[in-house]
Amino acid sequence: MPMYRLFFVTYFAILCIWNVQAQNSFRFKADITTKIKNTDGTFQYTKGSAYYDRNAKKIIYNITFPQKEIYVSIDTLVYKYVNNKQESVMGNALKPEFSIYHFILNNDISDFGLKKSSFSVGNIEKADDLIITKWIPPAGNNSFFGNIIVSTKSKRLNSVLIYNPEGVLVNRQIYKKYKSVNGVEIPTEILTITYFGGVKKYQIVEFRNVVINEAGNDLMYNFNVSKI
Repeated sequence: MPMYRLFFVTYFAILCIWNVQAQNSFRFKADITTKIKNTDGTFQYTKGSAYYDRNAKKIIYNITFPQKEIYVSIDTLVYKYVNNKQESVMGNALKPEFSIYHFILNNDISDFGLKKSSFSVGNIEKADDLIITKWIPPAGNNSFFGNIIVSTKSKRLNSVLIYNPEGVLVNRQIYKKYKSVNGVEIPTEILTITYFGGVKKYQIVEFRNVVINEAGNDLMYNFNVSKI
């Protein structure tokens, strides 16, 4: 299965105030399951564990199903390992510090990290129990991002709508089933819908057994990548 799909939710983020204890959070670990609905109605599953250390700035996916693989994201590259051997290197548009893991540990998830980006607030609306904020890209923006609409509910990120520069919706994300772990509130289910060529693609990512600030296991969090 193409692993870019597994990373889609993590890296499509471009760029709330939690419990004060969350400000000291620096490590995230969770068992992760990804389910993708194919256009023919069938499903693909991926299972494994995700690791992120805010200081090391590396995301490690230790995949156990459907086959054993390790993916390490560093800077703008993703390294693939099979049987403890480096098999390939792929480019990635965004760095680990623009991932949901970094946002969670850095208390930035409620605004999708946009407050610290070059985007600016367009307008803010209230609809029932939702606060809806339109974020506008900087002038002269030549990326594939247009406006981004972020909704929050009770100071938690609820959904994200991402448009291209032409104003066409290309991605929708829904964040559900929050749980508090060591004072950090974490969405344990993320539904992503991508729109491309008139076709919708669905992906669900689930986090289980989340651990914040795991002690030890340094070799995994700071996985040693030999450069090619």
